[in-house]
Amino acid sequence: MANQSGNKEKDFVLFEYDPTNERAVKIDFSGNIKLSSGVKGTVLGSKGSSKDGNTKFIKIFKQVGVLFKGDDNKFTGDINDIEVGGKKALIGWLNADAKVPNISGYSNEPKEKGSQTNKMNF
Repeated sequence: MANQSGNKEKDFVLFEYDPTNERAVKIDFSGNIKLSSGVKGTVLGSKGSSKDGNTKFIKIFKQVGVLFKGDDNKFTGDINDIEVGGKKALIGWLNADAKVPNISGYSNEPKEKGSQTNKMNF
């Protein structure tokens, strides 16, 4: 992503669906798929057609992460995909006043959850 303001470049950006943008993808279907690990994963589908309109198809996408909106209006979550370097922790925020409103932010190496060593004796 381009860095126009001199700040650290963002690692991701999400835009709302815009039917006037030919590159926009509207999710029409969602479902489950059995992963090689035996766990159930989520797949998403978008209706499509060839430029001449003769061939209809469904583009398939995989769900690789999730973002949660916190009380502080920040979005946190994680993504796990080989294309982004494995598991990453995400933090983002809503840019509602931008020319094209979006959610953008950074991906970081996830912090290891330490073992609970400070136990209180009762």
